[in-house]
Amino acid sequence: MRKLALGVMTTLAMGLLAAQASARDIVDMTGRTVTVPDTIDRVVTIGSVPVINSFVFAVGKAETLAMGLPARFNPQRWAWQFVFAPQLEGGPDLQDSNYGPDIEKIVDIAPDVVLSFEQTTADMLATVGIPTVLLRIQAPEDVKDGVRLVGELLGNPDIGEEYARYFDATLARIAAKVDAIPQEQRPTVLYLNPVNVTQPHLVAEWWIRAGGGRSVTDNGRSEEVLTLSTETVIGANPDVIIVLDPSHVETLRADANLSQLDAVKTGRILVAPIGAHTWGNRTVEQILTVLWAASALHPDQFPHSELVAEVTNFYQTFFATELSDQQVEAILSSTAAS
Repeated sequence: MRKLALGVMTTLAMGLLAAQASARDIVDMTGRTVTVPDTIDRVVTIGSVPVINSFVFAVGKAETLAMGLPARFNPQRWAWQFVFAPQLEGGPDLQDSNYGPDIEKIVDIAPDVVLSFEQTTADMLATVGIPTVLLRIQAPEDVKDGVRLVGELLGNPDIGEEYARYFDATLARIAAKVDAIPQEQRPTVLYLNPVNVTQPHLVAEWWIRAGGGRSVTDNGRSEEVLTLSTETVIGANPDVIIVLDPSHVETLRADANLSQLDAVKTGRILVAPIGAHTWGNRTVEQILTVLWAASALHPDQFPHSELVAEVTNFYQTFFATELSDQQVEAILSSTAAS
C-alpha cells in the first residue's frame, strides 16, 4: 500500500513539475545543476534547519518558508527563528524520526524547492520530482557564496554582492584595529562544548583570530569537530572560554577538573550569541561573530555601543527585521526571544 501511495505521489509531483509555466537551471554548491521554477514562493529546508533558514532570512525571503522547526530543535532556544519568520511557529515538522525528509508530508506541502546540506535528501526528493538545492558551508567564503546562491534562487540576485561587500568591509574595519594589537596583548581563547569536551566548529579558529584572540586549538587542524581530553584543556588553561549554550557555564563550574581553569575561576566565560543560529557556528551572522569577539576581548578598541549599532543595522538590512536595543541585547547575551 505504501509503494502504491508513493507511486501516486510521484506521478502527481511529476505532473506539477511539468505544468510549471517556466523553469530555469541553477548550479548549487556541490556543482549539481538543478531545474527550479522561475518564481519560487514556497521553500522547505531539511536537515540543519536553523542554519539553512538563516540564508533564507539573509536574502529577505523569510516569508517563503513553508514549514515549522523539526521536533529536535528546542523552540525556546531557537525562538529568534519565529521573530524572523513568524509562520514557522506551529508549522508542520517535515522530518522523520531519523531526521530525514518525510516524503509524504513534503509532497503534501508542495514546495517549489527544498534547501538542504544532504545529498541523500536530494536523492530521495528527486524520486518525487521535487528539486533540491544543496548548500556547502565550511569556511567564511562559503557563507558569502551561500548568500549569493540563495539570493539568485529566491529572486533577489543583487543581495549576494551587497552581503559580500558588507562582510568584507566590516572585516577590514575590524582588522585595521586588531592588527595593531600586539600578540602578547591578545588573550588565549578556547571555544568549547564542555559536555563532550570538544571544540565544536572549525570556523571558530577563524573568527577568534580575526576578533583579536589566540585560539589554543588553532594548530592547522582540519577536523570540523575537535575532540579534546580534559588534560589538554587544563594544560592549555586559556584566558577566556567561549561556550555555545548558557547551560554550559554551570557545566564548567560543576566539573571537578574544568572548574580549576583560570577562566572559570575569574568568570571569563563567554556565551556565544544566538540569533537565527548560534553565532559561533556556521551562519550568515558569522561576520557579527568577529565583531562580538573583538568587542568582548578588546572592549577599549571595540565599544559595546558600536556592536549594538552594527547588529541592529545587519538585521534590518539583510533580515528585513527591525530590532529594538533590548532585543539586540538579548541576542548578544544568548537570551531567548520573548
